[in-house]
Amino acid sequence: MDDKSGIEIVRSYLDILPKSLSDKIVDKLKHTINYEPVIGVMGKTGAGKSSLCNAIFRSNICDVSDVGACTREVKRMKLTFGKRSLILIDIPGVGESKERDEEYKKLYRSLLPDLDIVLWVLKGDDRAFASDEYFYHHVIKASLQGDDKIVFVLNQIDKIEPYREWDTVNNRPSPLQLQHIKEKQTYVEKCFHYPRNQIVAVSANDKYNIDLLVEEIIRCLPKHAKSNVIAQVDPKNRTDQAVEESIEAFGEGVSDFIDNLLDVVPLPSPVKTVLKATKGVVVSAAKKVWGFFFG
Repeated sequence: MDDKSGIEIVRSYLDILPKSLSDKIVDKLKHTINYEPVIGVMGKTGAGKSSLCNAIFRSNICDVSDVGACTREVKRMKLTFGKRSLILIDIPGVGESKERDEEYKKLYRSLLPDLDIVLWVLKGDDRAFASDEYFYHHVIKASLQGDDKIVFVLNQIDKIEPYREWDTVNNRPSPLQLQHIKEKQTYVEKCFHYPRNQIVAVSANDKYNIDLLVEEIIRCLPKHAKSNVIAQVDPKNRTDQAVEESIEAFGEGVSDFIDNLLDVVPLPSPVKTVLKATKGVVVSAAKKVWGFFFG
């Protein structure tokens, strides 16, 4: 990665604009590439949250701090690779006491707005998800925000019966296992009223379907967070689709900012005309140097 070279390439396309305006665009570009995404991870103890995160990302997970929220502690971890970083937050609550519901509702009202996405990890071989289901409907839903940020992950599917039939040579479930996995996804859909095609079945220990999970994460992330998250993903888990979506979102972010300048900054008509004519070239340049920042 070479932030300076990438920024200078984009700046070279802005020379036609007044310096004060080009500086604003470059500052916004810097802010975007240095954005630190925040990902919440939920799930009962034993669901494999840590192994899942280690399977997805390419950098070591380091404890940063315990951030007090209400009377509960939220475990906050920082992942860094090169100049990019993101924050993982291990969110408490699932499978604990119903008596703490009101406390957790307050916690989530304060916490969810700051999260870019939440990975809700379910244990694939669990026969029922009563505590997860209760927590989702009575605490998360009741917090009135953040529901659209959740990606359900059905982990440890290699343990779904008949687990002895897992194809270790090709690292995939047997036909009968696959049938049972699909049935479990349908069950999760009914429990949480969540689209089945967005419930991703994976085996973190076997690195199975992690690339498909990454695609779903990137799809659900806000535009400003996609590139910074894909930069932390293990290259083995990056699909062309996930990378392309991140590049497009990065370009759209630059385009949105230029449109915002045109709308809110008082500019002489000739300058606006030049900026409109330049926008496509600048966006194209930003997409071309995406790899300088996130590759």
